[in-house]
Amino acid sequence: MKPQISRSAWTLGACSALGLLSGCKSPATETRPSASVATPQASAAAPPSAKEKPWFSGAFSGHYAAERQEVDVKVGGVREWRKDDGKLASGPGSLSLRIDDDGLVDGTTEGPLGASHVSGKVEEDTLRVQLSPDTATGLHGVLIAKRAGTGFKGSLEASTGDSLQVRRATVELDKKAD
Repeated sequence: MKPQISRSAWTLGACSALGLLSGCKSPATETRPSASVATPQASAAAPPSAKEKPWFSGAFSGHYAAERQEVDVKVGGVREWRKDDGKLASGPGSLSLRIDDDGLVDGTTEGPLGASHVSGKVEEDTLRVQLSPDTATGLHGVLIAKRAGTGFKGSLEASTGDSLQVRRATVELDKKAD
């Protein structure tokens, strides 16, 4: 007498043998509810609240007054640094920045350093941006600022492409009303 194989056992064995490629389901799995099915209590729960925007998210503007950065000229230093009287690329300028919820910064500058595109990032309470001049005569620069109230306060350092003129400025950025 041959042993009888139940239909369920045969289906389970066939699906295992085929590596579940054919989409077979065993009778045991067909009758059980899926773990992903929501219970009435779970579907009645309140939706998650909207994520609060970070403090730095929004538009900022500020001003600076660029001035000559003294460069210590030692033996072997570039003599042209001594020739820089500080008149070129000095004076008042402005910055306008937009910071997104992820801390990415995009903006512009106008003034004696030349028109520039500003890009960078805010991490925690520190703003770090790079100034990329729109023209060959503009100065390249870096602004690093710390949180000061609802804005930022820091320093900007910039130079010509050949680094013969070096400038610095204190910068304060205030948050604009949305």
